[in-house]
Amino acid sequence: MRILYIHQYFTLPAAAGGTRSYDLSKRFTQAGHKVIVITSSSFLKNLYQFSKGWTILELEGIELHVLHVEYSNKMSFSKRIIAFLKFLVFASFRTFRIKADVVLATSTPITVAIPAITAKFFKRVPFIFEVRDVWPEVPVAMGIIKNKMLIRLLERFEKYIYAKSAHIVALSDDMKSSVIRRIGLPAHKLSVIANISETDRFSKYSQPGALLPSLLGYAPRKVVLYAGTLGMVNGLKYMVQLASHVHKLDPSVKFIIFGDGMEKEMLVQYAQSEGILNQNIYFFDPVPKSQLSQLYYECTVASSFVTPIPQLWANSANKFFDCLAAARPVVINHQGWQAAVIEQENVGFVLDFDIKKMAIEAQRFCNYINDDLLLETQRNRAGRLAKSAYSLDIAASNYLKILSDVVS
Repeated sequence: MRILYIHQYFTLPAAAGGTRSYDLSKRFTQAGHKVIVITSSSFLKNLYQFSKGWTILELEGIELHVLHVEYSNKMSFSKRIIAFLKFLVFASFRTFRIKADVVLATSTPITVAIPAITAKFFKRVPFIFEVRDVWPEVPVAMGIIKNKMLIRLLERFEKYIYAKSAHIVALSDDMKSSVIRRIGLPAHKLSVIANISETDRFSKYSQPGALLPSLLGYAPRKVVLYAGTLGMVNGLKYMVQLASHVHKLDPSVKFIIFGDGMEKEMLVQYAQSEGILNQNIYFFDPVPKSQLSQLYYECTVASSFVTPIPQLWANSANKFFDCLAAARPVVINHQGWQAAVIEQENVGFVLDFDIKKMAIEAQRFCNYINDDLLLETQRNRAGRLAKSAYSLDIAASNYLKILSDVVS
């Protein structure tokens, strides 16, 4: 089977970012299939030199077609739209040059569906659409898209994509429910394949204290780790506020943030205004996925935050699955399916998203992070859950069955 994988933000373990598409592609090739990826240079530019236009790379059996497109998490919404449009146009034409039996298009952005639709109509190749977040529901809820006519057009476009796809894969049950509720699709056309806890990658680390003491200048007693994007969706101001309150209760608890994004400068300034910058909260640049295992190994708990908008609670954040893969308790500040998993499986701590309750939540959190027996129990349970429910073996096996069914 020749699988054309369209992912605008494909990345590798040697770079920062989520590696779901890379990990699945590797498994597809190991199963004897040919994988051709159409992507952009956005998350690969620190690893390779790209000239204008297309670059073709052969990597571990995966054929990469990389379009040079300027992009970063700090870009404005309008500039991101320009990047989306450039990719969809050039990627659509690129599909004419690639022979495939099936197309797998993964959002975001939702515009990656256009090259898949092009292949369907002009080359009669069926496509699977993977929903990583629910567009346009999320940007509308966040107030990013306000024009009612544009909203209606995007909703029609979304419905059209789902209607034309051979199958839809959502990354959470909540996402699947949202699509069924809003679009009215039959449940059998949708499957859920959650994000991946790559336990093998997160089992590779050095001795304790190999990294954080060298960065901080001392060995912290309790560490709360956040490793990811610092953007509007992530709502990291909540973490700074939590750190500010915790500092007054237990200054030995340190909050360590590795990442970048359009809100980083604001967050650093806010932490400074609270008098906690480089006291109990620290900001560092992103690290490659391959180095995250050491960070997680040295932290007490790891975290995943979102801004307090219910539509975001359906998400399937990489950070949540990285925490489990590293056998670390997960701290989040929202409700939804991830909160349910944390509470049912006893693998972490759920904070109230209401910042008005921060004083109470900070005290609850201090009690929690100093309960060593509970934390040890949760570490063991998190590691077991990663292997039993969210492993790469499970995700790849489920995907291969869907791909085979669509082609046949």
